[in-house]
Amino acid sequence: MTAPELTFLAAPTPGSDADEDTYEPTPVWPTSPARAAAPGARGGRAAGALRMTRGAREAATGMKVSDADIQRCLDAPDDVSPDPNTPERTRFRRGGLVVVAGADGMVLRVQRRGR
Repeated sequence: MTAPELTFLAAPTPGSDADEDTYEPTPVWPTSPARAAAPGARGGRAAGALRMTRGAREAATGMKVSDADIQRCLDAPDDVSPDPNTPERTRFRRGGLVVVAGADGMVLRVQRRGR
């Protein structure tokens, strides 16, 4: 797994006339799933490519759930709620498909449920 590119800024030199209010920090981690899937993001994936854990990918493949079905569940869910076991994660439900995603947009789990 590759680490994100880091940018370090040097501290202003003492006695300089630099205005501290003009400093804007450079974000290190993506703040939304859309930024996480941007072109050139980790691994050179295409825009809109789903980021999934190995277990979620294997589960989706085993249940014959396509990436398009998972993306539709994330884009237009019937229900959205925090995961009861881990509130930092979000549970998306569309029909019988349940997708659990982390705060960074990574798909962590894919399940089929009865309606």
